[in-house]
Amino acid sequence: MDIDDLAPGYERRPTGAPWMLVLFAVLFALFFFRALPLELDPQRTTNAPDQFDTTRALERLTTVLDGTPHPSDSAALDSTRERLLSTISSMGYVPEIHDETACRGSISGSSIRCARVQNVLFRAGPRTGPALVLTAHYDSVEASPGFGDDGVGLAVWLEVAQILKDTQPAKPVVFLLTDGEETALLGAQAFLNAKTYGIEVGRIINLEARGVRGPAMMFETGHPNAGIVTDWSKNGARPVANSMMTAVYELLPNSTDLTPYLQSGLTGINIAIADGLDFYHTQHDDLAHLNRPSVQHMGDQALGAARAYIASDWAVDKVAGAEIAYSDIATRGFVSLPQTIALMLLGLCFGLSALLFMRPAKNANWKKPDWRALALPPALYVTAGLIAYFSQQLIGFLRPEPAFWIAYPQAMNAVVFLGTLLGASALLAFLAKTSSREVIFASGWMWFLVIGVGLSIAVPGFSMIFLIPAAVFVVAAIVAWLVPPVALIAHGIAGAFLILIFFPFVHLMDVMMGLGLPAMFGVIEAMAIAPLLSLAGPLPTQRMFVMGAVGAAFCAAIATALLVPAFTPERPLALNFTAHYDMDAGEAALFASASPGALPAAVNSQLAISDENRLPGVTARLASRRLDFVDRPFAAAAVVSTERVAQGSDKLTLQLSAPDARMIRLRIPAGARPTQLDYAGNSVAMVEPQNGYFIVDCVGRACDGATISFILNPGAASPDDKPEWIVQGYWLGLPPDAAATADARDENSVRIQMGDVTVTTTRTEF
Repeated sequence: MDIDDLAPGYERRPTGAPWMLVLFAVLFALFFFRALPLELDPQRTTNAPDQFDTTRALERLTTVLDGTPHPSDSAALDSTRERLLSTISSMGYVPEIHDETACRGSISGSSIRCARVQNVLFRAGPRTGPALVLTAHYDSVEASPGFGDDGVGLAVWLEVAQILKDTQPAKPVVFLLTDGEETALLGAQAFLNAKTYGIEVGRIINLEARGVRGPAMMFETGHPNAGIVTDWSKNGARPVANSMMTAVYELLPNSTDLTPYLQSGLTGINIAIADGLDFYHTQHDDLAHLNRPSVQHMGDQALGAARAYIASDWAVDKVAGAEIAYSDIATRGFVSLPQTIALMLLGLCFGLSALLFMRPAKNANWKKPDWRALALPPALYVTAGLIAYFSQQLIGFLRPEPAFWIAYPQAMNAVVFLGTLLGASALLAFLAKTSSREVIFASGWMWFLVIGVGLSIAVPGFSMIFLIPAAVFVVAAIVAWLVPPVALIAHGIAGAFLILIFFPFVHLMDVMMGLGLPAMFGVIEAMAIAPLLSLAGPLPTQRMFVMGAVGAAFCAAIATALLVPAFTPERPLALNFTAHYDMDAGEAALFASASPGALPAAVNSQLAISDENRLPGVTARLASRRLDFVDRPFAAAAVVSTERVAQGSDKLTLQLSAPDARMIRLRIPAGARPTQLDYAGNSVAMVEPQNGYFIVDCVGRACDGATISFILNPGAASPDDKPEWIVQGYWLGLPPDAAATADARDENSVRIQMGDVTVTTTRTEF
């Protein structure tokens, strides 16, 4: 197809190398400012009496949290709970404590965690009828003061409780502050085990944090979702949610307190802040780093959603098939449609794009398809993915740090985006050099919608994020077809809306998942860029000039990614040390948790990689050094009783001991064939081992002296063939002879999760 066959005035449109480079520069700038639509409003200086007050919420939080870690079943959590109860009482509520022991297994049944938990509960409004449960957890991990995770949720619900105290709700409202979320969601499991404490649960709003800043995103729902999402959207705060992110989250192994509730048949939503992942579960999850506008956004959203739920009819939650697809529009608007209708409309948009490809302009004849233009988008997807993948491999080969993009993700983002633009310029220059803008426009959108329809058929929640820009494309395409002189403007409007929807989505994907899969980001960015290439047009001349300019920018991005530090105080390396004592072999060693190539020089100089030093259950080769072996307290499991409970099955009861240990871990060999754990009234099935072992963790003070039973089904195994069990104790902190290495940790590295621990290992046969 020759470009002269198309719209009058085509030759007067911007074209050539300078225009293409200007367009690419604008796209690059827009990509780097892609998070602007997600920027939050500043903290209010004044609030109405019935409005969420961020300052008051944080002042109340500082009376509950004292800046020290407070994990489950610890003295620090006891003190935190006392302050929490005092605060609740001072607000005029009557708090309840529910003290239980809970266990919860992984989906595969290969690991189980147990602990004593103490949930705190108080109520507002009527005492009868289905209740709105407002929940967050008040425990933290061992290495973090927990102001974000989940102090932000705690602060929000206490402030909401104060507001509801002044204006009593029409429906029962239960504030459930759980213990043990960080220990396998055990507080939520205890709530379910105790039959929800006799409460008839109507809906649940769970608040969480996976960072210390960013917008509060509604990222998980129960199903059917029509009622709870529609009512949530009436909260009055800027909406941040789309059913695509919700669908992606449901495919991941991540979980929060809402997970067991949904699995049990209850319904609700999850709201969280998720930016600032580098401080998640570290000592920097403190009040100083907690972003005030993020707290305000979560508070406005949570208070508004609670009010909307209290005022709404919950009957729709039980209507079979009441599923919607939904999305915010730059956090300023919200749209939703029944999933089937959204999918049908998306299919119609695809049909129009196919027709437009066959006849791209009103004065064009029906001709043979432009196969080169048709091949342009999929070729760009493949090219962008390959460039991103091999760029990461090259940089990773030249740098010692496996995750070299942590401190400056902008550098790796630039590599991926400029690699996509480089691929686009090459394909415009050589593959589609004679194609018209109109055909490039139609082809880009048609392939975008092919992927959108395919993904939405597989996962209906994906449909809305494709349908919103597709609807704008339809209008723009009709205008461009009917009024050719304004075609380029129409193309630009459609492209601008695609950028408005997809560029912030790429940012959220980066925040939630990181840059470990650059090829995926390359493909997603190519999907957004391909429909925009009609603005550049074909490149019949000056090809090498354009490719050289974009290639130079791409090489500069590669060089930047090679040179910038991998870690900074603002984006640090997660680094713990483990002092391991093999009590049977009489040997001890200190291990660094991070990859050897990522370690600070002062740490690396004291360690080496040795095959002699290995941690049980850890396959990675970690940097380590020998420690002097000294006699010390260790974890043990003694047989209390053994009895036959069924044909071929035995019940083995053990008593655990580990004075002052934080956790006792049992690594049970698959050859022992355990089928069930029984502990403090909890029975959990043991289904499938992982790497040859079942893992059972008992966490907290109650584990020292606890008894635990297992149902074993050894089958036809010989009585003489008794596989070794591994018993490990975990103590927080390190021995004195490990201090010099741990103290070499610089400001660019932080403790995370449990922090530094001392572990003892013994092996025994039962």
